[in-house]
Amino acid sequence: MRLSLDDLRARRGALVERARAERAELGRIVDGQRPWLSAVDAGVAAVRFCLERKHLILIAAAAFAIVQPRRALRWAFRALSLFQLARRIRRAFPV
Repeated sequence: MRLSLDDLRARRGALVERARAERAELGRIVDGQRPWLSAVDAGVAAVRFCLERKHLILIAAAAFAIVQPRRALRWAFRALSLFQLARRIRRAFPV
């Protein structure tokens, strides 16, 4: 089925208008979620910052262990448990 040039223009115009309406609707949805999305974005930025500066994490962990060794040990066991759980989840759901 071949469409004439006028039919194609009309179809394109309808699709452009539909895309404009969908973008406007998506904008309204995102505006309602902006505080939550902003917090998630800040969290992702913080994680990236920490991952890029692993030596700072090591220094902070060492200082924490020196100041409060018992609490640091409890947190180390929790971190190990969380790490093992994350590894199991990654194995169960490979990306």
